[in-house]
Amino acid sequence: MRSPRVTVLMPVHNGAAHLAPAIRSVLEQTFTDLELLVVDDGSTDPTAEILMSVPDPRLRVLRMSRSGIVAALNTGLDAASGQLLARMDADDLADPERLARQVAFLDRNPGVVACGTDYELFGAATGRVRMPRTPARCRARLLFGTCIAHPSALLRLAVLRDSGTRYQAEYTYAEDYKLFSELSRLGDLANLPFTGLRYRVDAAQVSATASTAQRTAAIRISRENLAAAGVTGIPERVAADMIWPPGRGPTAALRYAYRYAPTLIAVGARAGGLAGAATATRLVRERLNTVLRQPAGTRSEHETSHVE
Repeated sequence: MRSPRVTVLMPVHNGAAHLAPAIRSVLEQTFTDLELLVVDDGSTDPTAEILMSVPDPRLRVLRMSRSGIVAALNTGLDAASGQLLARMDADDLADPERLARQVAFLDRNPGVVACGTDYELFGAATGRVRMPRTPARCRARLLFGTCIAHPSALLRLAVLRDSGTRYQAEYTYAEDYKLFSELSRLGDLANLPFTGLRYRVDAAQVSATASTAQRTAAIRISRENLAAAGVTGIPERVAADMIWPPGRGPTAALRYAYRYAPTLIAVGARAGGLAGAATATRLVRERLNTVLRQPAGTRSEHETSHVE
């Protein structure tokens, strides 16, 4: 049996509420040479029944006992039969042209090992999130956060397997940021300038319920990436406050502007040159906007990207 060009990897745990439309958005892609590989990570809700009701032979289901997102992703990575690996979450919606445009982009750019797209927030938040376009801007963004929205990613599976690059449990909740950091050393990363994904925002998401663990992992990766670029000695607390300002309101904004923003821009310039300085400057603007508009005690993973 001929292998598909693309494996779409969708891990799910108790995702019955939104699973069916997510599946439809993959199987109704204009690019049809694909398999949808769903890894059911020990679901106890009607997820299994929904999967059994899908008649499309391109759906393949792997069931495992509850092991967590990293184990589910690596199980799918090992089982994927396509040349390219697309990621998709079980509660998001893919644009019908997403895979067609991403596959064509990788075909035109053999030096790019992974690409993503912009995405639109819906549900508990709205807005379009614009991701960095060029390899240089993606490398600069990795100094402070992930540069590709994970559920919009399309990756060259051979690069992952040949290099032994996998998702790492020690970076759980930021495992995608670590993966893209490692891939950036193997080739270029980029994002296409269109909205390829509708990203559901829900208070029950990992990013909301485990934000402290996510931020701890993300700061660790950021400091590792900065060290690899020659910038060391930044205390963990300072790094955290540079990227996620403490407090909300005008006073907090002034404190961030005078205490942390100059350091962030200087660090970006030292680690990434002009692209790093430009990325850090943009991040400062985003953070100041967040501090001024968002109520105290509320934070979003989308603070690491530009929301229009």
